[in-house]
Amino acid sequence: MLTEALLVSAPGKVILHGEHAVVYGKVALAEALDLRTFLQIKPHKDGKVSLRLPNLGTKRDWDVSKLQLLHTAFLGGPRRSV
Repeated sequence: MLTEALLVSAPGKVILHGEHAVVYGKVALAEALDLRTFLQIKPHKDGKVSLRLPNLGTKRDWDVSKLQLLHTAFLGGPRRSV
């Protein structure tokens, strides 16, 4: 269980040539940008996970218990035939 905030970041990138070629083991030309994406995760006592993207005007909340059920169903739940 997470007890304190966790902050991670990753640089932006641009692929100048060969974006789909790498799927076939070919060379691509990529470059890091002077932009970063940040993700901060911190625990809440209300049993929810929140996603806030202020630059996009997006706010979403999910109940952790419902996400855990979804995770269980996705990974190892009973399979249904169609």
